[in-house]
Amino acid sequence: MSSIPLQTGIIYGPVKTRRLGWSLGLNVSPTRYKFCSFNCVYCQYGWTKICALDTTEKVGDFPTPAEFEKALESALRRLRDVPIDNVTFSGNGEPTIHPQFEELVAIAKRLKEKYLPKAKLGVLSNSSTVCLEKVRRALVKLDFKIMKLDVGDPETFRETNRPCSGVDYRAMVDGLKSLPNVTLQTMFIDGEISNIGEREIGEWIKRVGEIKPLKAQIYSLHRPSAASSLQEVPAEKLKEIAGRAEKATGVPVEVIVAAAPYAKRVNQPYDKQ
Repeated sequence: MSSIPLQTGIIYGPVKTRRLGWSLGLNVSPTRYKFCSFNCVYCQYGWTKICALDTTEKVGDFPTPAEFEKALESALRRLRDVPIDNVTFSGNGEPTIHPQFEELVAIAKRLKEKYLPKAKLGVLSNSSTVCLEKVRRALVKLDFKIMKLDVGDPETFRETNRPCSGVDYRAMVDGLKSLPNVTLQTMFIDGEISNIGEREIGEWIKRVGEIKPLKAQIYSLHRPSAASSLQEVPAEKLKEIAGRAEKATGVPVEVIVAAAPYAKRVNQPYDKQ
C-alpha cells in the first residue's frame, strides 16, 4: 500500500479524527514535498525528502504569516457556523520548525477567538523542537499540546524516528518534562522494526513516569506507512501496555483504536490526527 498524498494547501478539513473530534487542520509545511525533522518509518506521508531543522534554504516554500492569515480567515469565515471542536497545527511535516511558528500561533489564536471561540487551538508535534525557547513560548499559548514520544531510549529513537542532525533525545525528554500540560502521543509498531519488545516498552514507561504528562495516547498503524515491512500492533497488546504504564506511573493512558469509516466535511481526504 502506497503512502497518502500530501496536503495541497494551508487549510484542510474539517475532518473527523480519532483523537480530536471534528478538527480543522493547519498545514504550515511545504506542499510539494515533505520537509520534517524526523523520517519516521511509519509515516503515512512516506519518506521525508528533506530531513532538517534549518529551513533557511527552503524558506520560500513555507507559507508566510500573511498567506497563513489570509487562508485561515477565509476558511473560518466560511466555516463559522460549522461545528468544529479543534483547530490544529499538523499537516505535511513538523509544524514547529516553521521559522515564524510563534507568529502563526498568535494569528491563529486571534482569528479562532473571533470566528470559533468555542473551539480549542492546539498542535500535533514530534517534540523535536521542544527545547527551543521561541517554540516553547508559542506552545504555552495553545489550548492543547499533543507531543510525540514513540520510544524510551536513544537507540530505538534513531531506528524508529530517524531524526535529523541536531535533534537530541535527552534534550527532547528534558523539554517535555518542563513543558506544562502535555499529552504524549506514541505509535507502537511491530515487524522488521519494532518498539514493543520487553526492553523497549520498559524504557518507554520509564520516560512516561519521568515526564509526567496529563495523559498518554497510544495507537498503532491504521494507514499506509513509509516502511512496507511494518505490522499493526493488536488492540489487546496496546491495552496491556496501557495497563502496565498506568500502574507504574499513575499517568492515564488512552488506547486509540481504528476509527469508524472516514468522515469529512469538505473535500480533503486525509488527516494525521
